[in-house]
Amino acid sequence: MNDSVSTRVKLSILAVGLLSFTGILIETSMNVTFPTLVQQLHVDLATVQWLTTGYLLLTTIVMSTTAYILKKFDPLKIFIFAASLCFVGSIVCLSAPNFAVLMIGRLLQAVSTGLSTPLMFNLIFEEIPDSKLGLYTGLAGIVISLAPALGPTYGGIVNRIWSWREIFVGVIPLIIILFLLGWWTIQGKARGTGKMSFDYGSVVGLAIIFSMILFTFDQAGAHGWLSIRFLVWIILSLILIGLFVWYSQHSSRRLIDFSILKLPVLRLRLFSYFSLQFINIGLSFVLPVFAQTVLKLNSAQAGLMLLPGSLLGAAIGPVAGYMYDRKGATLPLLCSGGLITLGSALFWIRSDGLNLVDCKINPNAVRTKKISFL
Repeated sequence: MNDSVSTRVKLSILAVGLLSFTGILIETSMNVTFPTLVQQLHVDLATVQWLTTGYLLLTTIVMSTTAYILKKFDPLKIFIFAASLCFVGSIVCLSAPNFAVLMIGRLLQAVSTGLSTPLMFNLIFEEIPDSKLGLYTGLAGIVISLAPALGPTYGGIVNRIWSWREIFVGVIPLIIILFLLGWWTIQGKARGTGKMSFDYGSVVGLAIIFSMILFTFDQAGAHGWLSIRFLVWIILSLILIGLFVWYSQHSSRRLIDFSILKLPVLRLRLFSYFSLQFINIGLSFVLPVFAQTVLKLNSAQAGLMLLPGSLLGAAIGPVAGYMYDRKGATLPLLCSGGLITLGSALFWIRSDGLNLVDCKINPNAVRTKKISFL
């Protein structure tokens, strides 16, 4: 069996992976600029945070459609569309005169990231031999784990030296290079056969559900976790989720196949993965804002405090993927659970007395097939 991976395949995965990296990097880079944006765009913090919330919401919705998109369109066409949206979105953000235009640019970039991230993993599973899947998914995991942590560092330094607009100036040349690299190296055909129909109802349902979940937790932040408003919205969200599951089970066009959740191990892995994502992205948003508003640090310091952990995660990710290929998933998952529990406990115990040093040493997550630190 030939387990070698050609240079073309490596470069194609690199192009798509770095496009995803760029999108996530920009998303978290903006977190440290929120105090600046509040002053310059004349909006409050609750409004500015939609640059992150809206971005992640649309990214999630787009990702939910990629099972259909990957079957309908060739990988190169998907990549060209995603890279073009990322480029146009960066130009729009760079020249945005107000918050509304900036939000539009961020949403264009959200669509790009929502397409490129699943495409990256699809290329890996399609073109990488089974014996090296752990290693390459570990490398791909750097995109997910490293970019959210490096983003505040990049954004903080750029915002400190120049302005928040230069965040987009810095990535535009990279997007052009990645576009050309992907154009030359990405191959393959759509995997779907025959006539395919798209389940628009499920997409609308998912958008409503995700929006309700965000609004529900917003109620918790505004009125408390034990408030009547929060509890009412929790109940409404659960009812809507139940209706969506019922619709998906009885629809002939399934955007999401919930039958796979009958496997206990898969349910546990999904819970672990989404919990880690929630904590990782949440902390990358909360810590820079906390550092600037409570610790009174500047944007560069707020961003740099996440750098040590992000570099450590980048170094360990491929090692954990190699470990998965040789020993299986048990050891990485045990490390994952232990580290995330320890890191969360430290934040909880030290919440009243956090300082810059405490914020820098947050061991985060070892995800399935890879290890990641914030």
